[in-house]
Amino acid sequence: MNNPNYGGKKSTATLAKIIKLVYVYNSEDLKYIGSFPTVVCSKTFKIGKDTLSKYIKSGLPFKGKIYSSSRTKLHI
Repeated sequence: MNNPNYGGKKSTATLAKIIKLVYVYNSEDLKYIGSFPTVVCSKTFKIGKDTLSKYIKSGLPFKGKIYSSSRTKLHI
């Protein structure tokens, strides 16, 4: 009740700053699959959020895919 922004819509610029993207690659040939927000990525590839963050930090492949944060993109 005290927050004046409660229930308000966020602008697309604000959402772009908030959303963390995960870049997904095929582990065999490092082919770029796509970029996904973290929640969408965990649902799409059926991976828990804790497991996803673990493999983003380690850089190791999981189920034939490599997950990378926006700070460490593997493609141009």
